[in-house]
Amino acid sequence: MGGDPFFIVGSARSGTTLLRLMLNAHSQVAVPPESRFICEFWSGDHEIDVTHYLTRLASHKRFQLWDLPVHTVRAEIGQRDRIPYAEAIAATFTAWARVHGKTRWGDKTPRYVECMPLILELFPDAAFVHLIRDGRNVALSYADVPFGPKTVAKAAELWARRVRTGMQEGRAMESGHYIEMVYEDLVEDPLGEIKTLCEFIELDFEADMLNYTEKARSAMLPSAGDLNPHVSERPHAVRAWQDEMDPRHVEIFEAVAGDVLSELGYERRSPRPGVGARLSGALGKAGLPVGRLRSSRS
Repeated sequence: MGGDPFFIVGSARSGTTLLRLMLNAHSQVAVPPESRFICEFWSGDHEIDVTHYLTRLASHKRFQLWDLPVHTVRAEIGQRDRIPYAEAIAATFTAWARVHGKTRWGDKTPRYVECMPLILELFPDAAFVHLIRDGRNVALSYADVPFGPKTVAKAAELWARRVRTGMQEGRAMESGHYIEMVYEDLVEDPLGEIKTLCEFIELDFEADMLNYTEKARSAMLPSAGDLNPHVSERPHAVRAWQDEMDPRHVEIFEAVAGDVLSELGYERRSPRPGVGARLSGALGKAGLPVGRLRSSRS
């Protein structure tokens, strides 16, 4: 298998599925559905028992969604009883890539933005693609799915923490390991952004990456299609929090995460949120049902 692994990370609901579909449309690249097990399985032991690993892998709900027989991973590993943990992970992704006729693997698990140092320790040549989206649109998107925070303050807190963590740890890495992409730029100029990404991960650009809609549905889990009903369509515009978000929720969001919005260059409606918004933000972060998000689909 050729090429170093890459990891698409960031806040959930930031367009990482779209980017996965674009990369999967490449003739050489295979990016399976979210894994989550890389960091969950880590115990601190660099060498692990293969049978124990495969048993845990087979029972992991995320791996089960890959529809990949665990014996294909065993075939990649061979008959050894103990191997380095990183090698076991690589064999898992390599098995997925091989089944799909691809030669290079990547991962799309947004929450790995919070364990990038561990992944870099395991894969010293890894590249991280941090996809960032306006957090107010992320909050709107959370309202349409059954998972994630359900108040604007909790959405703001989670978005800010993950984006800030990604920026701080990613920017501290040596050159060549980390790149930031902006979802709004990807939608506005997909050709330019994808070419920049290909150069970063040392991948030859292919036009099919922009024609991913032809292959998108077959690359998605049914549940992902339900939660992202338009992701297999070519995006023509970004969601507009200015039109769709309750002005009171905008102020609460900016009271909680305004500093991160400003650092990223996003426009703020309330540079100085009022006392009420700050109080609502504090109460929401504490878990009170203040500023509940409401689905635009209802």
